[in-house]
Amino acid sequence: MKLLSNSIKRKLSCLFVYSLFIGQVFAQTYFIGGDASCGHILCNDAESRQYINSPAYGFSVYMGRNHCSTDYWEYYWKNPSIGLEFSYDYIDNSITGNRLGALLFFRPSVYKAKRISVDIYMALGLSYLSKIHDNNDNPANIYIGSHVNALINLGGQVNYFLTERFALCTSVKFSHSSNGQLVRPNLGLNFLQIDVGAEYYLSGYDHYVAPVSERGEKKNFINISFSPAISQSRFDYKHYLGACVAVAYSRTFHPCFSYGLSWDFMYNGTNITSYSSKGSMTENFSNGFAANFECRLSYFALRVALG
Repeated sequence: MKLLSNSIKRKLSCLFVYSLFIGQVFAQTYFIGGDASCGHILCNDAESRQYINSPAYGFSVYMGRNHCSTDYWEYYWKNPSIGLEFSYDYIDNSITGNRLGALLFFRPSVYKAKRISVDIYMALGLSYLSKIHDNNDNPANIYIGSHVNALINLGGQVNYFLTERFALCTSVKFSHSSNGQLVRPNLGLNFLQIDVGAEYYLSGYDHYVAPVSERGEKKNFINISFSPAISQSRFDYKHYLGACVAVAYSRTFHPCFSYGLSWDFMYNGTNITSYSSKGSMTENFSNGFAANFECRLSYFALRVALG
């Protein structure tokens, strides 16, 4: 019995040490939060002002992690936050229904102080709209053709820390939902929202960003990518394949930024369904050149191109 007791004591001691270690890892980096939102659909024509000119109310809950290791990109973005968010929006009209969302968010800081943090907010995910276009039951909904859509949120957020662990938050966000012409009609829905909420940091907020040295990295990159796609024609409403082969050159001028040029060779199977088409397969092909700018986040990059 004595040996068994000592064995149990050792196991409990090890478990206690491990729990302290795991608790410290989680407590140093993670936070939870939630907010309530009030917004309005951004109408861009007389028809949308007639049918969907309505407010939207909702809430979201999320969990995030502050990245504050020795990587230069974390230092440059002042210990940014990355996390997962779930949202619900009640849209006050009978056309579009309500929206559920699940997003990955990225919040780099532009200013940090003892009491205040000012962040950029970027999020990408999926949304579910409860009502979609139907020729018989919902013909006025020319904005959303599928229940599942892409969801993009952009904005800014300000946190005011009442204590070292608890912060009040307010943000302004632009929100967009559409399916990228996978199912027509697909004009998409745009919202402007104001959020008010709170966040709790498991071991306290630290505004100090430790400086790190830049790493010597390659300056020039060649990227080759292939992107398959499916699109619905607005003429015969059938689905067709699409694809894009892109060859891009990028030059790094900062550990977090690069610029370059790209050539895109594209195929869109819906082109020959146009009323003006001659029915030749060559009409499905096109190509173009673009200038691109990349913002690097560790192993990922956000690329914006214009061409």
